Amino acid sequence: MARIGTTQATVNYLAAREAVEVAQAALAQAEQDLKETFARNGVEQSTVNGKKVILVKSERVKYAAAKLRDLISDRLYKKVTKTEVDTTKFRAALALGEIGDDIAQAVATVTQVEAVRVYDIADEIEIAHNIKQVA
Repeated sequence: MARIGTTQATVNYLAAREAVEVAQAALAQAEQDLKETFARNGVEQSTVNGKKVILVKSERVKYAAAKLRDLISDRLYKKVTKTEVDTTKFRAALALGEIGDDIAQAVATVTQVEAVRVYDIADEIEIAHNIKQVA
């Protein structure tokens, strides 16, 4: 692949992001149209160009853990639930000295994450302008 400059790489990235957003909107609309058409015609599948499209219906169940805790024994509650460390609360306890650095290092696994973020410069300029006016 030929080397390109920073500006061109940024332009390419922004164009690809916009294309993804347009495609996602089109896909969402096409899915809605498909579901409505299937319902109207009383079908749950269609085959076109060697591809079968099936409407799958399912249920998701969410259990009220707080209510369950009051209705069953502690032993059974522990058996059917799981606990996780709340990162925000853990960091707060660490900052307050309730958890020592040695414990934090013993239980934490750090994974480096890299992400690209896009900000609208006009919005940033307006925010900076509003902050100046308040100060």
